Amino acid sequence: MSESRHTDKLLQELEDMENGFFHIENQKGKAYLKVTPPGKLGMPVDAQQVVTRIQLFGVENIDEKEIRKIIKDADGKEHPIGIWSGGSPEDARAEITTSDDRMQANVYLHPPKHGGKTLTEADIKLALNKSGIQFGFIEEILQELATIPEYHKSYTVAEGINPQSGGDGNIEYLFDTSNSPHLEEDEHGKIDFREIGIIKSVQSGAILARKIQPQPGKNGKNVYGDIIPYEPGKEIDWKLGPNVHVSEDSKEVFASITGRPVIDRSGTLRVDEVIHLEKVDFSTGNVDFPGTIIVEEKIADGFKLNAKGSLIIKKSVGKVYLHAEGDVILSGGFMGRGGGTIQADGEIYARFIEQGKMISGKSVYIEEASMHSEITAEEDIVVQGGRGEIIGGELIAGRSIICNKLGAVVETKTILTVGTPPEFIEELEKMKRDILEKKDVLIKVEQTLNRLLEEAGKRELSEDESNTLHKLREVEKRYSAMLKASQTQYSNALNSYEPNKDSYVEAQREIHPGVEINLGKGKYYKVQLNPITGKSKVTLGADGNVHNERSSSKPRR
Repeated sequence: MSESRHTDKLLQELEDMENGFFHIENQKGKAYLKVTPPGKLGMPVDAQQVVTRIQLFGVENIDEKEIRKIIKDADGKEHPIGIWSGGSPEDARAEITTSDDRMQANVYLHPPKHGGKTLTEADIKLALNKSGIQFGFIEEILQELATIPEYHKSYTVAEGINPQSGGDGNIEYLFDTSNSPHLEEDEHGKIDFREIGIIKSVQSGAILARKIQPQPGKNGKNVYGDIIPYEPGKEIDWKLGPNVHVSEDSKEVFASITGRPVIDRSGTLRVDEVIHLEKVDFSTGNVDFPGTIIVEEKIADGFKLNAKGSLIIKKSVGKVYLHAEGDVILSGGFMGRGGGTIQADGEIYARFIEQGKMISGKSVYIEEASMHSEITAEEDIVVQGGRGEIIGGELIAGRSIICNKLGAVVETKTILTVGTPPEFIEELEKMKRDILEKKDVLIKVEQTLNRLLEEAGKRELSEDESNTLHKLREVEKRYSAMLKASQTQYSNALNSYEPNKDSYVEAQREIHPGVEINLGKGKYYKVQLNPITGKSKVTLGADGNVHNERSSSKPRR
């Protein structure tokens, strides 16, 4: 069906369905009645309704028989039907008001009196124009008020358009800024952590970023037709660190050296110089470098590396102290032997960790296992890719801890805490350092005390030695009490924080007895007697209680 035929059909249907209509008007004290006929399928005017309306208006000297004839004929002409003696006719009128910001116009309709005229759409618009309203008419409401007026109510009949601010400028970075690992599985389902692609480099003179200029906005307009200018978008300022330079027009940034492009947490763009070291031992001493350090071979125990950029270590490390403002990447593992610390403001990647301590300002990724170690991450701890085991130790994460296997058959005590806010994690680390310092002091005191006691068993101590022995016992007693108090405070702190409700611990295969999961505010999950096999996800439910969303594993053959 063509558009023309469709429109004709619609109009015919509307005409057929139209109901009859009547109107009573006061013309110089005389009442006139006009009745229009209905369409083929519409309803005619109800005679009783007309008579009731005439009586309501107070029209006198009416001939009801004549009125009914006028209704029956419905010729659409005006017919005199009586005298209107209730008073002089008063037409309906529109009272116009506007909002204080001149963005909205309202009309308040006063009804006609004594048969006065109702307002047409043109009448209402004329009243608006006389009030200065020129823009933003809401046609649907104007038509409705003219057709079916509701009196003694205020209606918004015109609205202005608010200005649209121009979009602020931005910066487009022309290198991969994600700094996220590319953890791709091989055909055996394993992830090679040596191929994570974290370290990216650019050549000297390479363009790193360009400015995107602010976008133009659109002016607004109030109901009086006045233009409201838009707020221009703001141009973003560069935040630049070392080894970069800006173009003459300040629209582009280039690398000044060949190195690693970095955007730090404050949004500052820099290029880190990269240094390659064969090894770190007495031939190099401790290393403090303003860029990224790559070590090809061994780092001797007890040595310290500090990098403003990242640390990339090609071999496993032992009792070392590593700190990077970027990421720390170990192709091997970390055998801390109860000492040493690896700390990164960014992320930490390692094949394994045993009896070591890691602290990350973002996330920790381990391929094979975390064994009897302390790991703290403000975001996630992920132990997957190989065996994916967490056995013993204490792990704290701001969001989640994910692994394949949690705990061990021998019920090794393994404590996991999730949902901790970053600032709370920092405080926990301070408390842990305080405990370690008190332990170190106590060990030294006890060692000295034991030596004196051995001497006392062989000979009589001098007066000075006896006094020293007494003082050492007092110090031992005092520090033992202080250590116990600090440990109690630390334990209480772990159980008092307000947890992140989206935090969780997930084990793909099994959780063994000896595992304790803390989700804050005394929300514990413990495995008591038998291992839990299959996938487990321990989280806080909508009811605020700890739940394990389990999916059972297939029977082992």
